[in-house]
Amino acid sequence: MSQFIAIDLEANGVYAVFGEARGGAKVTHAVAWTTDDADPPPALTLDTARAFGEALRAKLRAAGGPPAPVLVSVGRDRVILKELKHPPVPPADEPALIKFQAVKEMSESPDDVVLDYTPLGSDAATGERRAMAVMLRKDVFHAIQAMCVAAGVKLAGVTPRPYAVAAGLMRAFAAGTIPPPEHKTDTVAALTLNPGGGEFTVVRGGEVVLTLALPAPVVANETMLVAQLRRNLTVYAGQHAGHPVRAVYLAEVGAGWTGRLAQALGIPVHAYDPLAGVLPKVPEAFRGRFAGAVGLLAGKAANALPINFASPRQPTTARDPGKRRLVFAAVAALVLLGAAAALGVFVRGVAAASVADLTEQRDTLKDKTEKGKPDLKRSEAVEGWAKREVVWLDELHDLADRMPADDSVRLTGYAATPVPVVKDKATAQAKVEMKIAATGAKPVDGLVSAIEQDNNPNKYYTNSPVSVLGTLPASSGRHNQAFGLVSQVNRRGPDQYDRLPKFTPPKRSWGAFTPAPVVPEPEPEPTPPPVEPVLAPPADPVEPAPRPTEK
Repeated sequence: MSQFIAIDLEANGVYAVFGEARGGAKVTHAVAWTTDDADPPPALTLDTARAFGEALRAKLRAAGGPPAPVLVSVGRDRVILKELKHPPVPPADEPALIKFQAVKEMSESPDDVVLDYTPLGSDAATGERRAMAVMLRKDVFHAIQAMCVAAGVKLAGVTPRPYAVAAGLMRAFAAGTIPPPEHKTDTVAALTLNPGGGEFTVVRGGEVVLTLALPAPVVANETMLVAQLRRNLTVYAGQHAGHPVRAVYLAEVGAGWTGRLAQALGIPVHAYDPLAGVLPKVPEAFRGRFAGAVGLLAGKAANALPINFASPRQPTTARDPGKRRLVFAAVAALVLLGAAAALGVFVRGVAAASVADLTEQRDTLKDKTEKGKPDLKRSEAVEGWAKREVVWLDELHDLADRMPADDSVRLTGYAATPVPVVKDKATAQAKVEMKIAATGAKPVDGLVSAIEQDNNPNKYYTNSPVSVLGTLPASSGRHNQAFGLVSQVNRRGPDQYDRLPKFTPPKRSWGAFTPAPVVPEPEPEPTPPPVEPVLAPPADPVEPAPRPTEK
């Protein structure tokens, strides 16, 4: 699919474009939803995500663009970047190694962030490989997911804005809308400004080398902005002395800026319009703010968005070598053994040399094993900590499967709390408290029996007593008896949830699905016994009474 909607979430608004992510990333429609509008966008959080998405859906429909998957970019201030060095490892093991190193060096909990990375090449001096690990808080990522659900669109990718701006800059070079650097490997800087702040991104050969956020007070004052840009250039020069910044490209924000910045910084400054050649009706004041959105399309078209929090890099399992190789190895060993029996003394010399070599290898491997024990212990500790997670979606799925089909039991409350570990010991991983409204005690006993059946052969639930809480008010209908159920939950892997659903899942659609209320079927009324007709004697005919005459 080549049609996409690219949305750039800024502090002061939302900037979106419709277009094709192939070739030169053709842009067809643009939408700007800013704080200057009559209905400004709220701050995107988990609490406001639904209202945000519904309002965004109306804006996208009003723009007239076709529905399509969504690419989202977030600001530099929303992500954490960490440059790492690691020894060379096979590609299948690289994601796990980088995640392990990032978890060790970051202050955030690994459960609170989504992590992805992009390789940065190798260090010529040491041979170590370099990578840039990028982390996004899960509450921000979940808010973006909820926004897309409410807007009725599919989330295809979440990328930091600096990587999108870098891809958009490469698109502008290829299209010839701005003067390119003298050499493709020259280092340049991209500068984006808006009332809510800005970003300074250094790009070399299409790869993001350094990116820094510019606070809103700095952007609002030209003197402070110039001083901050000089400091940023000095920081970069101190880290990459052999690759100076040759030029600065400023997303268009008004006349006169390029000349003043060029005079203050001492290097060429060029203005560029991300919407050059398309959509002439977009006001000049907003055109430069579409740099992130247009860059998302350009990066998707060129496969140049190395960070995607919606689909981060994961370790892959290497395939086992073929059995034919083992057979050939066995045959070769037999041939060597036969030759050794014939050659005799020659083999003794070869064997002595081989023993010395193997002894040296053994000592080397033993030394490496001893040095790797601390890392192994840390890895085992991380793995043991991860094993305490309870898969709550599967727990809720199994609970729905255990509920009686006759609607005799209804769940009115469900509270799950983790069980803390005391002195490295814990009886269970979590505690679940359920409040139940039922027509009687028998259906609740059936629900407890269904829970106990899942404990064979493994003990997943312990200590599941049922307590009677009393009688519910008459407005509860036939579910007028209240019960309480408390159980300790032990962890099990996702593959150990083997219940099959007995219900038909709802059809998927673009919008949010609201299930229809379940109306219980009325109980059939008892059929009255047949009544034998009684024959009465014929009555005398009665003359009808005369109708009154109207005056």
